[in-house]
Amino acid sequence: MWGILRVPLPRWPQHCLSVPIGLSLYLQEAQARKRKMPYRSRSALAREIVDFVAAQLPDRRIRVLGDGGYATKECLRKLPASVHVISRLLITAQLYELPPAPVRPRRGRPPKKGPLLGSPKTLARKRSGWQPHPTEAGATVQAWEGRWHSVLPGRPVRMVVVRRPTTRGVRQPGQRKPAPPVEAFFTTDLALSLEEILAQYRDRWAVEITIRDSNAFAGLGQDQCRKVARVVGANTLRLVLAAARTLWFVEQASRADTLDLQRYRPWYRQKCAPSQLDVVWACREALHEAGVFPIPRFVPELAEIPQEPENALPLAA
Repeated sequence: MWGILRVPLPRWPQHCLSVPIGLSLYLQEAQARKRKMPYRSRSALAREIVDFVAAQLPDRRIRVLGDGGYATKECLRKLPASVHVISRLLITAQLYELPPAPVRPRRGRPPKKGPLLGSPKTLARKRSGWQPHPTEAGATVQAWEGRWHSVLPGRPVRMVVVRRPTTRGVRQPGQRKPAPPVEAFFTTDLALSLEEILAQYRDRWAVEITIRDSNAFAGLGQDQCRKVARVVGANTLRLVLAAARTLWFVEQASRADTLDLQRYRPWYRQKCAPSQLDVVWACREALHEAGVFPIPRFVPELAEIPQEPENALPLAA
């Protein structure tokens, strides 16, 4: 389990690089019991990372992007006031209208939710109020405001439902299977528009790209140790060094006059923003120019092949 921070690139507007900011090792319940450790779910580990970042930046507004697997009570309930969430929503989740404002004082506890609005699966059957999807042809979208009482009681959310034609079974390029006929997303930030919610959720794909780049360029998961503390320590050090390298590149790129993005991939003519491959090679070249390059401290002696005497064959005969 880990969290990343998207750092914008001033030289390349609307493009970012990912910097790791949190790491936790998830163990299955049987593995935790075998090692006599308390079991913690993925949602709990993700919430721990969010709380840590919010505590370090109390005056900063934080927007968390997560997959639908983390839209749970354990991860989302009682979030700090400065933290807003954008995530996928179950199509069977029940959304309620906002409670009506009291007209006059009355006895008893004020209502926490209004009438049942419905689930994304049932709301997708509505015939009116739909508008074309901002980026996907043939799909329609609609937004509602309400409360997801079972997971986020007392906090209003904005839900966006994406509806696609049921006859559409064509697989998009790069997809393993066709897109589902109904999808739903939600956010706790009511200031975001429908288009902004969909656009920002697409940035969650950066997590998958960062995992791939960390395995390729940072050595994540390539350690040979087996103990939990050492696995966490080795991978934490790798991600800290990768974060320092990325931040160094962002600062150096803002000062450099020119930067050839097609130097290492000349066949990639549509490349318009740097990747982790550019970060790695730029850092490596800067270290070589400064006279810093890896030298083995201990050189193992080469095994010498014993020389047999010339009369080995006669003796063997």
